[in-house]
Amino acid sequence: MSRAGIIELGIAGKGPTRGYVFDQHRLALPCWAETPGPSLLLTFDRHFDTVVPKNPPPRGLSVDEYDRHARDLLDHHNYDHVLAAMEAGIISDAIIVARAKPVGAVTSDWHEHEIIAASTLDLITAEWGTAHATPEGKRAHAAVARSKSIILDVDLDCFTTPSDADPTTVVPWSLELIRDFMKPRGSAEFWSSVLNKCVGFTFAREPSHCGGLIASGRLFEHACQVLFAELFETDLP
Repeated sequence: MSRAGIIELGIAGKGPTRGYVFDQHRLALPCWAETPGPSLLLTFDRHFDTVVPKNPPPRGLSVDEYDRHARDLLDHHNYDHVLAAMEAGIISDAIIVARAKPVGAVTSDWHEHEIIAASTLDLITAEWGTAHATPEGKRAHAAVARSKSIILDVDLDCFTTPSDADPTTVVPWSLELIRDFMKPRGSAEFWSSVLNKCVGFTFAREPSHCGGLIASGRLFEHACQVLFAELFETDLP
């Protein structure tokens, strides 16, 4: 796929073989449309990007048409692409690990789509697949088990925290904090279940939400170390 602002990656490791990197998160829509689906979405973000779209895309468009729709008709705040993909039949259900809720964001089931929401991954992975799992973990386990394909999605701003001194600025996380967040104790079986069915990976950089170009570049390197080298067990992009 050759489209403005989207970098396609070949991934030779565990999990997905195709990945896409871009800045604006709504550009995930055409990338998700490239994969066989509908798929379960596992997304990591600072915000719940589940605001109901004012201009939802119809089903059955070509990937080029979804690309134009994402650029021109989805919200430039980049918070309505998940439900847009559900409207289009590209995404079936979603496991969303996020903390901030924009006005109008949906954090419970929407129409026929299941939305499993958690603020941290360990709420889902603790006691994975057992009777002692959390309610979110039990729902996520059932969703992964019944899904034929999974898309893994990450927004780089997931690994930032608003500054206590100035809420308009963000503090990027360290490599160690990203690793602890993405790979909590006891999550190996969860990741094995997910990566065995993962058909695509999307990564939004959104530098304006990550402290600017320099700070986001450093944060991107730390995140790639965890995602590519440690989860996918492959070369850095």
